Amino acid sequence: MPPDGPPWFGWGAAAQPRDGRLFARRRPRAGIAVILALISIGGTFGAWHAQHAGPRLAPGAALLALVTPVAILALLPRFPRTATLASAAATFTYVALGYPWGPAVFSGIVLLFLVMLTGEARQARVLSGAGATLLFGAVVGAGTLREHPPAVGSLLGGAAWAAVVLLMANGMRERSARFAEARAAQARSLAERQSAAVAAERLRIAREMHDVLAHSLSAISVQAGMGLHLLDRDPAQARTALTNIRATSAEALDEVRAVLGVVRDGEAPLAPTWNLEALPRLVALAGTERLTATLDVDPQAHDLPERLAGVVYRVAQEALTNVRRHAPGASRAQVRVVVGGAGPARSVTVSVDDDGGVASTGPTTGGSSRAAPGFGLLGMRERVEDAGGTFEAAPTAAGWRVRATVPWPDQERDLA
Repeated sequence: MPPDGPPWFGWGAAAQPRDGRLFARRRPRAGIAVILALISIGGTFGAWHAQHAGPRLAPGAALLALVTPVAILALLPRFPRTATLASAAATFTYVALGYPWGPAVFSGIVLLFLVMLTGEARQARVLSGAGATLLFGAVVGAGTLREHPPAVGSLLGGAAWAAVVLLMANGMRERSARFAEARAAQARSLAERQSAAVAAERLRIAREMHDVLAHSLSAISVQAGMGLHLLDRDPAQARTALTNIRATSAEALDEVRAVLGVVRDGEAPLAPTWNLEALPRLVALAGTERLTATLDVDPQAHDLPERLAGVVYRVAQEALTNVRRHAPGASRAQVRVVVGGAGPARSVTVSVDDDGGVASTGPTTGGSSRAAPGFGLLGMRERVEDAGGTFEAAPTAAGWRVRATVPWPDQERDLA
């Protein structure tokens, strides 16, 4: 949860500016202005009756007491200098005319408090300090014109009170800025996590589409070539090849629909639809007249969790696809699934070996399409490493070997 900023006077953290500015909205300032106006008018009349000093309270005193509240409402935060000058001028006039000391004299401090919180940070601090000096000078200068000037101790006490108020405003401003920065940092972090999640999901979908289409189209191509070759001399075998093409096409369409369904519905399946039970047919379809594909599965491997079984299946599928595409001279491809270790150290290893060499049928970077990094090898490596395993693909004395080892946790939930 992101930290909540201080919701002072209706200012919620969600709308809080990055620089900690407060009271920028009109409604909270209007509330403060109304309260200050009531206090200034009521306090001025009360002070006149209590002090019995100066001329009879005139309407002008009430108007001067209202200047600062009106400036807060009408001039802040767009015109802080004008508001400060208007408040200081009204205070000077009020004191010079001999009206009683009261809240109207100190309402300028409230305005400076709001100037500190509503303006741009550096400008607000400078203007608040200058305004406090101007207001103090106005009170002292106007006080000397009165019949009974204020005592020095009273003036210094008022100045100290004003300094405390401004220091409080500065502290609130800094605290608000820290809250705003923390919220902004968490918002950035959330956006980055969401962006990374979207990129990961796109990569996963692209990997699925690559595996489905590359394997299926490669198998269809092999079976179609076999069917054409045997069409005249062995129609039964040709029919079998066409049957395999139809079955492979249907399976590919089903898998593509499943992947696109994830994109449309926004919900990924909890486990893949392919498992070790489909390995025998996968290996059988990889065989041709020239290529003999065999499968050896450790009986313990049939208890693999579905996600691990999916990783094993996809590695075998992509490795066999690469044999058909990049090793036309291969006569043998062997798929092995072996369980090793025990307890926490238990793991499953899938390996695909062929005898087709590493020579490429076409030019590629590095001289070999088997060794050149492509989407197939990259996709296998990503799948295996996502499951916490290791992956290697390298030439052997006879041809090429793809080998992946992934840990087998005690419980499937450990993979989540």
